[in-house]
Amino acid sequence: MADRIDPAGKDPSQSATARLLVVDDNADILEMLTVLLSEKYCVSGCASAAEALKALETSRPDILMLDIRMSPVDGLQCLEAIRANPRYAQTPAIALTAFAGDAERQAFLAGGFQAVVAKPILDPAELETLIDGLLDSSCSVAP
Repeated sequence: MADRIDPAGKDPSQSATARLLVVDDNADILEMLTVLLSEKYCVSGCASAAEALKALETSRPDILMLDIRMSPVDGLQCLEAIRANPRYAQTPAIALTAFAGDAERQAFLAGGFQAVVAKPILDPAELETLIDGLLDSSCSVAP
């Protein structure tokens, strides 16, 4: 898929320049997130970890959003492969999962994610607030 959807006619003072890479093997969820988030951000959507790794050869996202339960490579394995590239060692990552109990959240955070979002996403504004917070945090730390 790896389609780039750029918001048209948006105020540049918004987060329109922030680039998100959303990876989910469920086509409906990927499309929903891509459409929803492209209202405020530049979004690239990928349907697999392999597709995401290929997309990273030509793009540099500010935030990674990875589905945990993908096959054959899951979100934790995908993030590990992404983090092996020094260019993406500090890129904030959000785990997308239907399994968001306390133990799972702790495992995902220990695995290198900065945040965990439960699916289905019921509050898009809350997701945008989380993304904006991660963007602000990474800007204050990045060189």
